[in-house]
Amino acid sequence: MKKLLMIVLFCISGVQTAYASCTETSSGCVEPGQFNLALALGAGQRTNPLHNGENVPLLLMPDVSYYGEYWFWDNTTAGYSLLQQPDFVLSLVVKLNQEKGYFQRWFAGNLMTYSTSSTMLPPEVDTGATKQMSMVSVSEVNKRPTAWDAGVQMQWFGDDWQLGLNLMQDASGTYHGQNATASASTFYPLLGGHLQLGANLHWKSRKLIDTYYGLDESELFYLARYQGKDSWQPELRLGWQKALTPKWSLLSFYRMLLLDDAMTDSPLVKNSRVQTWFVGVSYQFF
Repeated sequence: MKKLLMIVLFCISGVQTAYASCTETSSGCVEPGQFNLALALGAGQRTNPLHNGENVPLLLMPDVSYYGEYWFWDNTTAGYSLLQQPDFVLSLVVKLNQEKGYFQRWFAGNLMTYSTSSTMLPPEVDTGATKQMSMVSVSEVNKRPTAWDAGVQMQWFGDDWQLGLNLMQDASGTYHGQNATASASTFYPLLGGHLQLGANLHWKSRKLIDTYYGLDESELFYLARYQGKDSWQPELRLGWQKALTPKWSLLSFYRMLLLDDAMTDSPLVKNSRVQTWFVGVSYQFF
């Protein structure tokens, strides 16, 4: 069954699904040469782990994709399949790096509404002669850059499971680093619909973490510089979808991303987990 709206534009963290010999019993694949436009309406939220970072409400979510024989586009990912087999696809991909989404509420367009503050110092910073790094509001640092990644995507398919591996390099010259994601998903019939259980393991290089969560000499001069390091971030995923009509479906999902000390040691980061949930309905235009 074709996937619908499991990822909002700025919450994409898993490996995208490419054409791989769809059958009537296959789960999570799409037919070649088909343009997909769907819209989900409901209630949900993605939490923000940064100090004074705003949570993202998930109320109306678009899903736009196209899969040709070799070329495909899925929301913020574009790619070309180099090798297609019934159970394996190898592709070159270009995708929008999602790290900036914590710093900007509407990452795809409008700027984040930062919390205003009249104080010059972040909370819990000693105002004596020696000032120690404690916590820093997202509103007190420079604007973080938009980055595009390019790399290789590998996908393995079974009747009720998928495996994936993405190896990505900064292609925009923004943070000069790398990231990778390994993913695994399995599907079960439940209550007339499909239940998806999955897990991701994200690796983010020191340069990526330092660009977005480090503090350089131009920021908060009274604090010591924070330097990032390689980060390993596991993610658990749970989703359920049930078709009501050929156009309408029930849709729900929950995700938890766990942040390691490479993130939580940054004075910008307040929480060690990011939770995303949504419950609603989706409509398939075509």
